[in-house]
Amino acid sequence: MIDRLAEKHEAWVHMAMSFGVTQESANEIVQEMYIRVTKYVDDPERIMYNEKELNNYYIYVTMRNLFLSNFHKGKKRNHYSTEDINDELINFSNVSDVSDEYEDSFDALINKIEDMVDSWYWYDKKLWNIHFKNKMSMRRISRETRISLSSIFNTLSNGKKKIRENSKEEYEKYKQSKDETDGAW
Repeated sequence: MIDRLAEKHEAWVHMAMSFGVTQESANEIVQEMYIRVTKYVDDPERIMYNEKELNNYYIYVTMRNLFLSNFHKGKKRNHYSTEDINDELINFSNVSDVSDEYEDSFDALINKIEDMVDSWYWYDKKLWNIHFKNKMSMRRISRETRISLSSIFNTLSNGKKKIRENSKEEYEKYKQSKDETDGAW
């Protein structure tokens, strides 16, 4: 079986290079494909169309899966040269001050909204929490509680309006610190 696969070695390398990898990486993928096929394919007929012709699609999928698994492994790791580590640490320490401001302003905004919602009438508060915290749609709330959709919509719209009016200052601080954080990265 390996002899038949090796006959089309150049085609496999070309196929692997179509994934956007270098010649060296393509050869690695092809070698891994050889190992995987010989290890996991007991019956050579599984990778053959007929007695003479290989199932190119099977080989393609095997190599694509190998490429994707290697690609995703590489994404999880950060590769830094030793010279860059100090630069990254210095940049990170500057950013951490900015992100503390961002987190504080975000927490202040959320606390303001939660305090405001806690002061509402129980019905308004309950609808708000069901819709925004439990992530239930207005239509579903209406269907399950038999409250009219327009009543739910009006209650939530009025609540949003109250929040916008009473938390402008906190929102502006949050927005400003967010812009500073985005610029720092």
